[in-house]
Amino acid sequence: MKELALQIIQRLPNNVTDEEIADTFLLIGSIIKGYKQAEDGQSISTEDLLKEIKAWE
Repeated sequence: MKELALQIIQRLPNNVTDEEIADTFLLIGSIIKGYKQAEDGQSISTEDLLKEIKAWE
């Protein structure tokens, strides 16, 4: 995980802000969490997701 973090930082532009770094790590962390949940069978179908979103309206 440390190596991944270093790779991410190295790919960011030199003028990146602290907030942009934090946002990037939050995004990457969320993506990794989602992949792990999907591997563990903790995901829902697109159809069910769309139903949930429609219920928000």
